[in-house]
Amino acid sequence: MSDEAAGLRETLARACRMLEMVGLVNYSGHITGRLPGGTSCYIHPTNLARSEVTPADMIEVDLQGKTVSGDGKTPDELPIHTSVYRHREDVNCVIHIHPHYAIIPGVVGKDLVTVCHHASIFGAKVPVYPNPEKIITDAEADQMTNMLGAGRAVLMKGHGAVIAEEYVEAAFLAALHLEENARLLVDASAIGEPTPLSDEEIERAAAATFRPTSIMKSWSYFMEKAKKDGVFWD
Repeated sequence: MSDEAAGLRETLARACRMLEMVGLVNYSGHITGRLPGGTSCYIHPTNLARSEVTPADMIEVDLQGKTVSGDGKTPDELPIHTSVYRHREDVNCVIHIHPHYAIIPGVVGKDLVTVCHHASIFGAKVPVYPNPEKIITDAEADQMTNMLGAGRAVLMKGHGAVIAEEYVEAAFLAALHLEENARLLVDASAIGEPTPLSDEEIERAAAATFRPTSIMKSWSYFMEKAKKDGVFWD
């Protein structure tokens, strides 16, 4: 195994545990990653608690969903990840989560619009894949990926969300920003009609709020918090 692959497996395992720490995954939800330009990706076993994942647990699968190396059962929704990788050369990390607040707007027939600057990276609103059932086939996954387009996130009606990013640390932070925006939208709706950011505000905020320095600053914060809380294996 190359040093790059070993490093990716470690980062994925840490991200998986931190996603559980912040409440974005529990007994379900998953994260994958691949090396840039790679024809395979790594995913944790579906029957292993997300808070227990280690680098050694990562299963390598090709982009058709076939296991290359590793033990354990891969998630039924693996096609979500492999479809995004097949269609998006710029994406090297995919997260599927079931975020509480991000699901709520669609439940009442409303869009998840952007109301805070952190969410400007998603544009004016997050597109919605209309089928609430699990995505377990390539055909279904390709339809979802088409909804995602060139964006960073797509919602699954009454189900969850998919985040696609260039690298693991960015995907982790994008997942946090998605739920942060949804929580603000839902909470604000209790006292009035939320005002979405304008196109101009979104453009300015997106250019300023999601830089490598800010991504790694946030990643370092959660890494240190996880270490102090005994989240990791080492």
